[in-house]
Amino acid sequence: MKPKVLIIGGTGLVGRSIRDSLTQTYQVVITAGHHEAEGGYQLQAEDRDRLLEILEKENPQIVISSIKGAFQPQYAFHTVLSDWLVGKSSKRLLFISTANVFDGDLSQPCTEQTQPNPESEYGKYKRDCETMLMEKLQEQLIIFRLSTVWAPQCPRIQELREHSASEEPLKTYPNDYVNITLASQIGAYAEYVLKHDLRGIFHVATKDMVDYFEFQKLVCDQLEIKLPQFVSEDIQEKVFQAVLPARTEIPDTLQLTVSQVLAALKSS
Repeated sequence: MKPKVLIIGGTGLVGRSIRDSLTQTYQVVITAGHHEAEGGYQLQAEDRDRLLEILEKENPQIVISSIKGAFQPQYAFHTVLSDWLVGKSSKRLLFISTANVFDGDLSQPCTEQTQPNPESEYGKYKRDCETMLMEKLQEQLIIFRLSTVWAPQCPRIQELREHSASEEPLKTYPNDYVNITLASQIGAYAEYVLKHDLRGIFHVATKDMVDYFEFQKLVCDQLEIKLPQFVSEDIQEKVFQAVLPARTEIPDTLQLTVSQVLAALKSS
């Protein structure tokens, strides 16, 4: 029998990508926040009793958390989840985190070895969750930190199309150097990391960087979108919001470049 994976937040962009990559190898059960998931459950961050009911009923070998919601309920949710996992050494948690855990210092790009230093409330929440989960779960824990996530027809592309059509100004960030996470790359990483029983923190994004404003223009050129009217945020010096991958266990076939991401956005 296939091992069971529970994806919490399995209908979002990240959750769908992971689900699509794992369905051949695992029995996948998903939850959705605002509706009953087909073949799964409705579950919000406030529903901690419901979470325990689902965990006890499904008894998954792997839990993947890509849940959204208010930060305080999310933190309490992950506390309950980790308490259920503690001591079950064969079980694992894959927690989806963010580049924002480094947004308090934008002077250089960050690798998995860089200590988090968040300034935003979002970054602080994710850092606090990471810390709590690491203390409780140790070797049972996998963390994926993502940069800006793109996919064919993703919300960011829809935003470019809408602003192009309406001519309503769209804010952008020149001099802000990022790397890019392709949604399908997250699924491929999840499949590889789980298959090879890897643990710890992984930065899932391109191995090179690009100016965010330039990337938006490249996307428009690649997809033949008329350039929207951009309004630039004034950033005087070059800053970095990039989570560069440095884990040597990840094969070259999963390491993408910005150019490969652009090609993938056009190919679908």
